[in-house]
Amino acid sequence: MTGLAFRQLAAYGLGVWISVIFLDSLRFKFTGHPTTVHIFETLKDWSGIGLFYPAGPWVIGLAELTASLLVLFIPVLMQFALGRGRLVALSQTLGGLIAMGVMTGAIVFHACTPLGIETPTAWANGQPTEWSPALFIAACITWCAGLGIIALRGRDALHLLCTRV
Repeated sequence: MTGLAFRQLAAYGLGVWISVIFLDSLRFKFTGHPTTVHIFETLKDWSGIGLFYPAGPWVIGLAELTASLLVLFIPVLMQFALGRGRLVALSQTLGGLIAMGVMTGAIVFHACTPLGIETPTAWANGQPTEWSPALFIAACITWCAGLGIIALRGRDALHLLCTRV
């Protein structure tokens, strides 16, 4: 296996991780799940910025959907259906940057605000009954996956941009 083939395969693997995490979270963000409400209302109350809720889950959800499309689904479509494999690196790099941006926000807000590392995972009668650091851990791993994609594909994307000018 050549170095390029390894980088491409590894980037797809990282794209699968990012897409699974982000796409799974959409059902919580777009349905008003109590954990999502807790997270974004805590940030709204802490910051005094009213846009954290109800707009926050939708904005973040759309960014996560966009990143998922760019790191995995659009590259697969370009590579295998359209035969435009040269653009895959650019798509994956942009998706990796968006993933890192979203996860940087998540990591900072979990670590540096009253939100905290642990978030509610179970609810009864509108009150949290169980707490877990799972969201924070997933955010850290997903941030690393975005960085990995950029490290693997960024040079190819930059080369593509520079040769197009």
